[in-house]
Amino acid sequence: MALEVEGKFLKTLEPVSGEKNGKKWSKQYFVIEQLGQFVSYAQFQVWNDRINLSQFKEGDMVKVMFDINSREWQERVYTDLTAFRVDKIDGSQPPQGGTQSTQQNSTPTPPPTVPEEQPKAEGGDDLPF
Repeated sequence: MALEVEGKFLKTLEPVSGEKNGKKWSKQYFVIEQLGQFVSYAQFQVWNDRINLSQFKEGDMVKVMFDINSREWQERVYTDLTAFRVDKIDGSQPPQGGTQSTQQNSTPTPPPTVPEEQPKAEGGDDLPF
């Protein structure tokens, strides 16, 4: 199942390479910042120069299409986010996803109201039950 996320490109990490069963392999990690109510980060991997990460610079808004891959080894489960496509997007609009609303022509929602404080019960117990 392919997934996608939008965010701000932060950095590319050093490539990692090796050889297994006579075949050479390489992978490189990159990190994006997902914008929303809370800032979060996601690290993706790219295998065998499938995507040229040098075309992205810090601060670029990107859309990442990726797969989630998990495997078990020595009674632990490891999960990787493997990117198979990364596109630059126009930075003038906020990224979709997260908790930001992208609907147009909608009326703003008023902020939630805080109920007034109830008088405390006698005996010093302020639990409501």
